[in-house]
Amino acid sequence: MTAKINYKRMLETFVKLTKVEATSFNELNMQLTAEKELKALGCRVCTDNAGKKFKTTAKGNVIGFFPGTIKSAPFLLFSHLDTVTPCKNIKAVVKGNKVTSDGTTILGADDRAGIAMILEILRTLKESGEAYPPVEVVFTLCEEDGMYGSKNLDVSKIKGREGMILDDDNNTDIIVNAPEAKFVEVEIKGVAAHAGVEPEKGISALEVAACAIAQMKLGRVEPLTVANIGIINGGDATNVVMPHLMLKGEARSRRAGGLAKQVAHMEDCFKKAQKKYTKTVDGKVIKPEIIFKASEKYPLLDIPAKCALIKHIQAVAKKHGVDAKTVSSGGGYDANTLYGKGLLTPIMGIGYRAAHTTSEWLDLKMYNQTADIVLDVILGYKK
Repeated sequence: MTAKINYKRMLETFVKLTKVEATSFNELNMQLTAEKELKALGCRVCTDNAGKKFKTTAKGNVIGFFPGTIKSAPFLLFSHLDTVTPCKNIKAVVKGNKVTSDGTTILGADDRAGIAMILEILRTLKESGEAYPPVEVVFTLCEEDGMYGSKNLDVSKIKGREGMILDDDNNTDIIVNAPEAKFVEVEIKGVAAHAGVEPEKGISALEVAACAIAQMKLGRVEPLTVANIGIINGGDATNVVMPHLMLKGEARSRRAGGLAKQVAHMEDCFKKAQKKYTKTVDGKVIKPEIIFKASEKYPLLDIPAKCALIKHIQAVAKKHGVDAKTVSSGGGYDANTLYGKGLLTPIMGIGYRAAHTTSEWLDLKMYNQTADIVLDVILGYKK
């Protein structure tokens, strides 16, 4: 018996899932729906305790264990449970090979389409009579707002170490490389003084920040490294030399060592500004206080483009008429955090377009084609 995706059934599942409202940090309804769907397919289902690590309505990431018919390491399939807003009362509209919302909400194909595809692949395997490996399914929390689900995923609960994430636009791209990133937060404590009477006795936190930023490399620092200061807050009155300022930014790099070098440079710029604005007032040395903090946003994703998993995916895609090339991205994904946990999960696009907007739509031709590819990737997988 030949395994064949039931496109109509997959579409019906997708449309049904779009009606489940579940934004980041409010995924409980989608968690329960996913658990129910996986159990109906014969999966052993559990959740980890990721939901206890941050404020969310869901208990945790949903993990489904789908038994195989051959002895092999499990193949991993990932997508995420949350969507962005506006997503209340989504009405999916199917016209030919295109699915849209009614224009008042997002469609939610990012990543309801990924979930529906995974569920249909499992149904197809179960019905096929074919030989296939075990499949482990993971539906993560809060991918859209910080990737907290994957960051807190308990990998001890899964045995598989490689697979695919179904969550992007084009199936001609296999994302294998994406930058590591750090949040940068700087607190500058200056010295208050009356701005109209004795400004020389104060130290403006704003001037210190301006001095640091003026000498800082920002934007496209070098081909694989970028940095940005995106938030500045400070000051309480126009007649007071600004005594306090907070800055928030980030740095990203796809080059090993590039991120550490950029963060060190940013910190050094603030140290130089601190030295410049140190002075003596009424016989006493005063200087601005600078608290510089850099914390991990997500680790580097760098799956070898010539590894066996990538070659297998590309070979299968080619049989389906798709020239799937490995690509790099400037964004961060669940794949970054999973790679940091020792999992190889390249990302393949599934055909959604204009994600995060009310113009979002799903290309059914590419969607169906991708499902065929992923199904055959699993059928041909053994490790």
